[in-house]
Amino acid sequence: MILVDSRVGSVEIASLLQKPVVCSLEYADFAFSGNGPSGPVNVGVERKTLMDLLQSMTTGRLSGHQIIGLTQQYDWVYLLVEGIWRPDRDTGLLQHINRRGKWAAVSQGSRRFMARDIYNFINTLQVMCGIITVTTSNRWETAMWLTACHGWWNKEWGRHRSHLQFQKPVVHAQLRKPSLVTKMASQLTGIGWDKARKIGEWFETLAELVGATEEELTEIEGIGPKLAERIVEEING
Repeated sequence: MILVDSRVGSVEIASLLQKPVVCSLEYADFAFSGNGPSGPVNVGVERKTLMDLLQSMTTGRLSGHQIIGLTQQYDWVYLLVEGIWRPDRDTGLLQHINRRGKWAAVSQGSRRFMARDIYNFINTLQVMCGIITVTTSNRWETAMWLTACHGWWNKEWGRHRSHLQFQKPVVHAQLRKPSLVTKMASQLTGIGWDKARKIGEWFETLAELVGATEEELTEIEGIGPKLAERIVEEING
């Protein structure tokens, strides 16, 4: 169930969602519950068009008021920026598609913006405030993203496995280069990246892996007697 704020800026997306609940939200345009690493969590999504975002940057409303409320009220916060823009190749000025369907400099009154202004602002929110930022092109894409994000959060936390190629499941995945032992183990029959990572954590060197006995291998989580026997046979030809 996705909650949709009843104010303009949010409610126009409701008709594009399946069974939304329109209500009054103090902070965020959309909100829903989901499954976190330690139990249920609340997720808030703040939607801003490109021009709304620039206005918020100018007045300080987003960083000085809304972000504070969002981070206090929700466990996870997204900033969704809706619109199409690009930097001018020669000047670096921020451009968008105007009503005539042509690229033109973005302006508010006499003020123009550099593309780096919005890039740096978004990067600051992500790195310094932990706000996850996504971009969409239009309302329909926004609705599709909301539906997908809601589905992701309602999946059991332990079933998120796309990030487990080389590392343990953690609250915030930190990818790291696999060890030589992990790389070699991943080439063995019946060993995927999850088991290869565990082997790489168990043995510090290739020599240790090559000289491992079946008994030693079965001490590793997920490796039974038959798989251990196969590994030893394959390593020794």
